[in-house]
This record gives sequence, structure tokens and C-alpha cells, in this order.
Amino acid sequence: MSLSERTAFPADLPEGLKPRLRLFLSVDLVGSTAFKQSRQEWLPAMLNFYRDFDQIVHAQHRAFRQRSNALVPTPELWKTNGDELLYVCELVTRAQAVEAIHIWLAALSAYRCDLATLTEDLDVKSRAWIGLFPAPNCEVFFRRGGAQFRSDADDDPILLQAEMRDQWYAGKGREDIVRDFVGPSIDTGFRLSSWATPRRMVLSADLAFLLSTSMTTEDEPLPLHFSGAHKLRGVVDNQPYPMIWLPVGAVPRTDQDDGIGRHLSDPVLLRSYCEAIIEQNYKVFTPLFLTDEIEDDGEFAWAPPFIINRILHDWKMEKRHKLAA
Repeated sequence: MSLSERTAFPADLPEGLKPRLRLFLSVDLVGSTAFKQSRQEWLPAMLNFYRDFDQIVHAQHRAFRQRSNALVPTPELWKTNGDELLYVCELVTRAQAVEAIHIWLAALSAYRCDLATLTEDLDVKSRAWIGLFPAPNCEVFFRRGGAQFRSDADDDPILLQAEMRDQWYAGKGREDIVRDFVGPSIDTGFRLSSWATPRRMVLSADLAFLLSTSMTTEDEPLPLHFSGAHKLRGVVDNQPYPMIWLPVGAVPRTDQDDGIGRHLSDPVLLRSYCEAIIEQNYKVFTPLFLTDEIEDDGEFAWAPPFIINRILHDWKMEKRHKLAA
């Protein structure tokens, strides 16, 4: 089967059903519960976190773009989860994955330095993962209060989701629509939170595999570390999952981790290890489909048949619902 045959989709396939690989990034305040309970004036510090970190992320992105002229997407705020900020950006090349992680690490280091001048009671920790959409993960859309859509009268959830999705990708009515992400990759990303520390930015195994295959000349290779395999509740059928991480910043303040600098992993061995786990659980892990990889070796320029078939099945179901409406 040729590459064109492996990437071909119907001409009328909606934009929102075309495969997209997304990178998810999380930053979470460490020590915030004790901080808020130990003082009355805690709100300014929280507001500073929401404002300052976002500004630093965009500043680091601009600086990277000016330095490298690389077309790396800007990490955009997905949502907040208490004292956690979640970001997302779409990837179309392997180099973008490496570049986005460099930007994020720079933002974490810069924010930790700023935070250290304000208080010793707070720090941040981070994690990152990837997910392929619209399968095996998917976007879900919600109406803001009072918003009405053409298919509301039909009360068909499939048609309503399709309509909101098409409006979102057409850039119309977004002020009336909320988008969220769900799926096995999202669940895994949230589970990784228990392993993250201020010094260790934890990565999903499929993201680590992608980074270990990626080359960029703009920055030093990412120092991927491996600290064994441990169970993550509910992930890959509760089998051991690799703890892979990147060191963040300078000397820790709230996290005493004397293992930093040890267990630096050989990228080739790490790639092989992650590849074996992914192949054993291929329907759970994210297939690495990158739309602009055709210009390189094409390794990730095609979607697996089970993904293509799932997308086409969903598209055919939408058509049947539209005909029946």
C-alpha cells in the first residue's frame, strides 16, 4: 500500500474529523493547599500564578521563534483545574515536539526563578503527553448557557456534536461553544501527575518515544531519564509503565531529589523500550500521525488502518443520522 493510499480520506470529510496529533502540557502549583490554609492573604499569589506563567510561556515562545525561525505552535491554555494550568498545541512534525518541550522547560525554569524571589512555600511541577484525535481520543463540545443550534430540535447527540464541531473548526460561534478532550491518552496524562515533582517533568511513554526519534539542530538533545517501570492505576491494564522524565531548573527548594543527573538514558535503548510497550498496547497508546512528515522519511506520515477505519465509521454514522433527521 502506497503512502498516498494510507493517508487518503474522502474529499468531503469534515475538518474536525481529520487526524491531529496534540501535545498536552501541565503545570501545577506545589504546596498551594498549605499556603492557602496558613495565611489570609493567599489570593494575590494564585492570581499571579495564572497571569505570570501564561505570560512567560508566550514570551519564551516568541524568543524561541526569533532565535530559530522555527514554525513551532504556541502552547495555548486548554483549561484550569484548581491550581493547575493545562495547555495544548497541535504538532505536524517531529521537530515541533522537541521545540515545544524546550520552550516549556524554559518557561518552567523562568517561572521557578521568579517564584523563588517571592516565596519559599510554593513551587511548580509539570508533566506532558500526546494524544491523537479524533481516534482513539476525541474532542467533545458543549453549549454555553442559552446557546441554540440548528439540530437542537432533533435532540440527536451525534448531530449536535457534529454541528458544534463543524462550527468550531469554521471559526464560527466559538463564543457559544466549549471544547474539551477525552480518551485513553488524556486519562494517562492525568495519572502521570502522581510521579511529577518540581525537579522531574514526567512524560508519557509515547511522547518519550516521539522525542527519542526526533532531531532538531536548534537546541541540545533533551536529557531523557528513565527510573524504572511502575504501575499506574488503570493504565495499560495495570501493567508496569515506564517512568520517564526530564530535569527542570536549578537546585530544588520544596523537592529534595538527589537522583537528578543519574540514570540518563540512552536514546536508542529508550526508544526500543517504549516502542515495545507501545506495540504491545497499540490500541491504547497514541499512533504517531504527523501530517508534515511526508517531506522527511515518512515514518509517521500515515495513520494506522484501525484509526482510518474508525474515522470513516464515525463519518458514515453522521451521514446516516443526517439522512434520518
